[in-house]
Amino acid sequence: MKISSKERKKLKGHAHSIKPLIIIGKEGVSENTINTINDMIENKELIKIKFNSHKDQKKILIKKIESSCNVNIVDQIGNIVILFKQNIDIEKRNFIK
Repeated sequence: MKISSKERKKLKGHAHSIKPLIIIGKEGVSENTINTINDMIENKELIKIKFNSHKDQKKILIKKIESSCNVNIVDQIGNIVILFKQNIDIEKRNFIK
């Protein structure tokens, strides 16, 4: 699902108040990290990920996360990336109805 610029702006506003739920450290983006991201995004729809390590490779790692988890990148600010994936269940959607 593609998100429009209007929806992206709205999601950025919602993401402003949330803290990063996942920290990318020495391990990088492993299979376990991908599974954790999938679990979090299914429950929350909108999450932040912070890169404490692998900062020089973050663009490549973000693309890997995007394709592996089938998420939309809302924004990237410094070492933090905001991800969104709309819930399949209409009643559980929090941000875009």
